[in-house]
Amino acid sequence: MTEKIDISHIQFTSTAFPTAEDQALWHSLSAAEKRAVILRDVEEGLYGDVADNASREALIKKALAKYAHAV
Repeated sequence: MTEKIDISHIQFTSTAFPTAEDQALWHSLSAAEKRAVILRDVEEGLYGDVADNASREALIKKALAKYAHAV
């Protein structure tokens, strides 16, 4: 059975360099929440408005590089 994790309330304010608040928020998340946030961001990158400007392969590579150390 797959557990549904509600991450709708988890929003980060920084985009390039995490603020102290964003770092604290990230470190407060469980491993499952971190994975869910990563998947949400990857899907947004693949299917959101930004996806029109880059290849899916480039977006996946960027997302994986960004979050590889986080989990």
